[in-house]
Amino acid sequence: MASTDNKLENAISNLKKESLRITEPRKALLKLLIDTHKPLSAEELHEALGSEQYDLVTVYRNLETFEKAGIVSRIPTESGKGLYEMNDEQKHYHHIICRHCHKAEKLDECHIHELEEIATKLGFSNITHVLELYGVCQECR
Repeated sequence: MASTDNKLENAISNLKKESLRITEPRKALLKLLIDTHKPLSAEELHEALGSEQYDLVTVYRNLETFEKAGIVSRIPTESGKGLYEMNDEQKHYHHIICRHCHKAEKLDECHIHELEEIATKLGFSNITHVLELYGVCQECR
């Protein structure tokens, strides 16, 4: 498993490849995402960074930038809010998310291919999908 420093350097390298500036707020947010072992909302990240030092708009903008660069994944929740986590492997994942505590577990498999084939047969192209499962984790039951 890559160390925190290696993960941070990889993320910074990916931002540089996208010709994006490396600012202190971006580095602080990246480090927090790397050190956090569960997906967090923008508000939770804002609070953890210190709301006096970083405003919420900056957190949202940087998360959007990270997502576009492929280094952060946004996990949609049933309420419409997003949870954010590092996407170290820059790989597509689905999650099972607890409705109560928002614990999110990655699901390593994607079985959406059959539905994509059906959509293709219906005449659709450039097909993408968003799929997250929701339930109540063992700790919250």
